[in-house]
This record gives sequence, structure tokens and C-alpha cells, in this order.
Amino acid sequence: MRVSGFFSPESPLEFIGFTVMTAMLGLMSAGNWLGFIFIPIFATAWWLFDQRRQRKRLQSACFIVTKEQPHPARGLILLLSPYSVRNLKAIDPTQLEKHLQHLLTTPQPTAEDFTNIGILHSNLLPQIKAVEYHLRTNKLEEVWLLSTASYSSVKGSTSAASILEKYLRNRYGNITPKIHRQKYPVKEYDYASLWQLAEKIFRDSAYKDEVMVADITGGNKMMSIALALACIPAGRRMQYMDTRNWQGEPLPQGHMTPIAIDIDPIVQRDH
Repeated sequence: MRVSGFFSPESPLEFIGFTVMTAMLGLMSAGNWLGFIFIPIFATAWWLFDQRRQRKRLQSACFIVTKEQPHPARGLILLLSPYSVRNLKAIDPTQLEKHLQHLLTTPQPTAEDFTNIGILHSNLLPQIKAVEYHLRTNKLEEVWLLSTASYSSVKGSTSAASILEKYLRNRYGNITPKIHRQKYPVKEYDYASLWQLAEKIFRDSAYKDEVMVADITGGNKMMSIALALACIPAGRRMQYMDTRNWQGEPLPQGHMTPIAIDIDPIVQRDH
């Protein structure tokens, strides 16, 4: 209910108020003393009631945000950026391109192949740690890798998806979850198509929304926003991989913790 509802009612209660005000204005224009007395009293009461409602609404919207780890998921959606090594001291930069080509063309790369490309010092570490976290309870069954098209077969996000899939199969063997890679990656900044893809995953998967988690850590900012938008419907869950502990201090290098993002109290509070 709003004061402007007097003149442009949008709810049943506002329409009643509009009707009463119109009737009283009619009495006022006719010189009836009831209109002159009623209108100021009714308008004041309406305004006070509206202010009280707004305060209660703001109070209900206030909640304490704390860092909490997500419940282990059965389905995990991951965003991927073009592969890059963040700590070049861990590898031989002059041989990186060669090692990447070898790994991408080898059906079953070895642990040494992944060491040669510095995978644990790369931008795939958040995704690796996310899978590691949700595999701890053996609940994780499926992983979706969302990548974007690129002009380079090696540096593209699609190649990063291939690298990550091969690493997970090498690292976890028989307990590796089922891994999905989209047949046609979306364009790098086509956030609308990526949102549609995420929507399709939520809608077509065999799981309820509550047992799936979308990790928005990877990808560019537009990809993260698109995936976050797909998580607005009630019950859908998000997380990001944090590099700080509960006190805000940096974690040791290579350590990450998944943090749940609960937006239901914000976007669903009026439903």
C-alpha cells in the first residue's frame, strides 16, 4: 500500500481507499461538511498506516549475513575461463604451449602431464577445489562445465573444459562424477545465452533445485552474472570459492573454501 495508491490504485485495499476518497471529494465539492472533516483524517491515517507497514517491511528484510559452507550437492555447475597459469615460476613458460597441446591430444594424460601445465597453479584451481569439496561425502553425481567459444583452440574456454575433465578423471578414477560439456559453447560475452543454458540445466536435470549448486567463481563477470540470474528462483543455490578464513585472513596458498550465497531472504521475502 502506498500514498500514491489514492490516485493510481494497484491493489484491492488501494482501490477501496481511492473509492472512499473520491466519494468524500464529491461531498467536499458539494459543500458538505463531512467531506472537509473526513478527508484530512482519512489521509493522515492512511499515511501513518503506510509508514508503519514500510518499517515492518524493512525490519523483515534485515538479516545477518554469515559465511557458511554449502550442503554437499549432487549436481554442480561450474564456469570456466580460458586456461592460464597464475604462478609461472611453477612451470617452464617456454614449454607451456607444447605441454598443453600434448595434454589436449592425449586420451589419457598422466599426473606428470598435468604438473607440466601447472594445473594446481592455474585458474582451474577454484573449480578443482569445488569438485573436491562436494565429492567428500560421495554425493556429487554430475558436473556441468560451462565454457565460451574462443578463437584459439588452446587458450579458449572450451580447452579449459577439456583439461578439467581429463584432470578429474585422472585424479578421481572410478568415483569421478558424470561430466557434461555443452556441444556448442556460447559466445564470450553472450550472457543471455549462458543464462538460457543454465536455466536448461536446472530444468532438465534429474535433480531438485535444492540438491544442485551453481559456482559463480570462474568465467568473466558477465558469465557470473548470467549464472547468478539463473539462481534467482526460490530454492536454487549458489556458491563461490573463497580464499580467506572466517576471520578474513588469507588462507595458505592453494587453499580455498566454498561459501554459500543465499539470496532467498532478499528476493523471496515478499512471496
